[in-house]
Amino acid sequence: MVDKLNIDLDEAFLKKFFGLTERVLPEGQEITLSMLRRQLDEIDSALGSAKLAAQTEKPGYTPPSRPSLAENSFGETYTDEDGFNLPKKTILIIDDLGVITYQLSVLFKQASYEVITSKEIYDAIEKFKKQSFDLVIMDLFIPTEREGFILLEELKKISLAKQKQTKIGVMSASGRKEHKQSCKMKGAEFYVEKIDDWKKELFGIINQLK
Repeated sequence: MVDKLNIDLDEAFLKKFFGLTERVLPEGQEITLSMLRRQLDEIDSALGSAKLAAQTEKPGYTPPSRPSLAENSFGETYTDEDGFNLPKKTILIIDDLGVITYQLSVLFKQASYEVITSKEIYDAIEKFKKQSFDLVIMDLFIPTEREGFILLEELKKISLAKQKQTKIGVMSASGRKEHKQSCKMKGAEFYVEKIDDWKKELFGIINQLK
């Protein structure tokens, strides 16, 4: 069952995921709860139908093979043809926008990663202390670059104390050179700017880090 009480609303996400167009957040007006509930109920129904169909498969039926890397409802597909062959590892994704953590979570789970997500720095630090991660991908503006730099430094400090070579990468909508340079100086393995095809660039960089 989709959790109707814990969905982070983002206009672009709602348009793409729920198929809403002009009705999504017009000027000075908010999307109605009934609109969201109806869309979510349709998703629940579709998931229930798919589950029922899977349980009543006819003998000899062969389900379609799962993509080798990632294929999701956002129209993004990464396969071996792209040169990606990510190993099974554990990743912590940190971003204060639930849309981003959701999208990346889908992609990395399809790539056989164990995925943990966080939306704020203190929660992220606590999760990083309690569990061993192979990779961290964090947003720089969480919600400002000041907090982002603090988080990056703290994660590197904890990683060294645990003697765990966790690779930490930064993603950001900022293309400023000083942001990229500061992140590298504070221990970031890479910096990805959130522009066109940035998720594909992210996967390519991670593939090279193996």
